[in-house]
Order: sequence, then structure tokens, then C-alpha cells
Amino acid sequence: MKHLFTLLMVVAGLSTLTSCIKDEPLNAECDITGVDPQWLADHADLLIGNPRVENNRVAFTIVTGSDRTQLDPRFQLTPGATVTMTADGRTVDANGAVRDFSSPQTYTVHSEDGHWQKDYEVSFSPRKPIGRLSFGNYALDADKGRYYEWYETDLDDAEAKHYYWATGNAGYAITGMGGTPDTYPSAPAAGGVDCEGSDRDQRCVRLETRDTGSFGSGLKMPLAAGNIFIGEFRSAQAAVFPRKATRFGLQLVTEEPVRLEGYYKYTPGETFIDKYKTVHPELRDMADIYAVVYEAFAEGSTEFKPLDGDEVLSSDRIVLMARIADPGEPTEWTFFSEPFVLQKGKTFSEETLRANGYAIAIVCTSSRDGAYFNGAIGSVLYVDELQVVWKGDE
Repeated sequence: MKHLFTLLMVVAGLSTLTSCIKDEPLNAECDITGVDPQWLADHADLLIGNPRVENNRVAFTIVTGSDRTQLDPRFQLTPGATVTMTADGRTVDANGAVRDFSSPQTYTVHSEDGHWQKDYEVSFSPRKPIGRLSFGNYALDADKGRYYEWYETDLDDAEAKHYYWATGNAGYAITGMGGTPDTYPSAPAAGGVDCEGSDRDQRCVRLETRDTGSFGSGLKMPLAAGNIFIGEFRSAQAAVFPRKATRFGLQLVTEEPVRLEGYYKYTPGETFIDKYKTVHPELRDMADIYAVVYEAFAEGSTEFKPLDGDEVLSSDRIVLMARIADPGEPTEWTFFSEPFVLQKGKTFSEETLRANGYAIAIVCTSSRDGAYFNGAIGSVLYVDELQVVWKGDE
């Protein structure tokens, strides 16, 4: 009898456990979280660097001249989610489907519970050397339209979009302080530099150090510097590991860079504070504009490893740096031309260049120490018409 009672209790426990499993709600998330590692390995000769997986976009950079008409990317999704596409008027499974990526393609991710879906734009773009960066191409984020995102186009193809730029706007959205898109730390502005009488929309980028409210103060992040940089921002890490959320640089180096040039103007905020909101009347905020070229691979690895916010100015992988040492506080558009300076103990190697072994990051921010949440709320930096001058340009 004792053994029978024990058996009944076990069966009852299993029944309860099964009931709990059945009652667990289905997943409501519908995200592309990554690209299948085996697919990446199988296409290593096609790809340059890691694909950029963002909130509503996946961007691959590929070797120039590659065939884009028969590609079959496979994605990692949130648990239980599925991904579809439209073909011949029908909705079909899209993970691993062959598609023509001569232009970007749309994928739709569906949540496990069937109540939610989200579109992703997936592109395969040949690597193009960075030319003039004018900040005239931008749009609201496709997910919720809360803030602006920037992209570059080709001179001979205005439909080609290169999403080189990232900002911390997605992180600022978490604070709840963002009202309209123009109140985010990084936003477009009128009154950009008029280059040689161009008839295009004369827009520039406006970077402003903003208050993060009670949310930021509680995390000892009382301010968010306006920033824009070549690389990737991972908002999921922003609140816990903010400097790990910024991944600086892309493998866009096709020859040796000589100078970083452009225009800027700057007004610092009135009161300098640190992450504890302690006022420092002896300190004054300062803008920062710089570029680094660094070794794309860590020692012993063949996988691209971008620099994070703790490394971007100090890593021993940095080969060349161009930086405005003292930008001052010009209230009118000011031209700068900073040479790329070879770092101590480093050489720029043609062999490494041919192996796509260099990455470049260009960074602009309204508070030089903003990554550590020190600065002045209200500091404003305007930037326009940046350009990397390459050795061949001379």
C-alpha cells in the first residue's frame, strides 16, 4: 500500500507539472536575433565583417563584384517565432529561401502566440569606401517612429542605402524622456554647410546632451550625450552595460587614410555634472570629433571584433587616429582637417589591407566624457560634410 501511495503521488506531481507546462503562455516576441552560424561559416568568402542585426534591419556587407541574385540567408529568431515572405502573391516560409538581393528584401517575423509580427529589411551591399558624409539622408526608425536614423547613398545610385551610422537614440528611448523625434540627443537640423552651391537639402546633424530624468539618475546615468558614429548600437545592453552597447567601426578601409575633414560648431551647456549629479564649476564641457583605424581581428582570430566604448580610444589594436585635440567653442561653421597619425609601435600594412583586416570608426559627440556620464546638459554640437581623404584621393 505504501508503494502504491507513493506511485499515485508521483503521477499526481507529473500531472501537475504537465498542466503547468500546458498553461505557460506562448511567446509574444517576434525578432530576428542573429544569423545562423553555419550559414555564416558557409559564406565566409562572400561576407566582410559581421552582419548588422538591428531592430528592424539586417545588413550584410559583401565583397565587391559578388553575385547577389541567389542568396538564401538563414536567421535565428526569438523562441517559437517564424519568418515569412511574399512570393507570387502567397505567404511562404522564408528562412533559407533563395532570393534576389540586387535590392533589399522584406521578411516578416511572426510571434509564437500569433498576435504580433514585425517586418525586417534585409540587404546585401558591396563594400564601398567612405566618401563625403553629408547627413542629408535620414528617416524615422521603422519600428515605432520615435527617433531618427541616418544612412548614406551612392553618388551613382540614390536608391542604394548604406547604414554605416549608429546613434544612442534607441538607448535614450528607454528613459521615457524622448518626446518628439527632434528632442532626442541626435537629430537632423536645418542650416547645414552649403558645399559649392549644391541644390540638395542643406541638412546637418545636431547632437545635444540631454537629461535622462529619474530613470537615468537612478542608474547613475543622469545625461545622454548626443552622438553619431560608424558602427552599431545594441540597445538591449544600454541600461546595464552602456559602453558595451556601442560597437565602433566597420570594415570599410580600402586604402590608407590620410585626413579626416569636415565642419562643426559648438556651444557647451552651462553646468558640468558627473554621474552622481555633482556639480563641477571648475570644469567645462567639450565636444569630440575623431576617427580611428584599427586591426579588425583580435590576435589569433579571423572574426571581426569591433571596439566598444571602453576601448575605442585606448585599444592596442588602433593603428591610426585623427582627432581634434581642442575643438574650442566656435559658434559659426568651422572647417577642420586632422591628419591620421600612426600610433606608437604600429605600421599600416598592405598585406593586412588586402585581407580586409582594418576597420574604421568615425565618432562625433556633444560631451567628450559623455560615455562615462560626465558633461553638461544642453551642450550642442553641429556637424556636417565629413570626409575621409584617402591616399588615392591625393
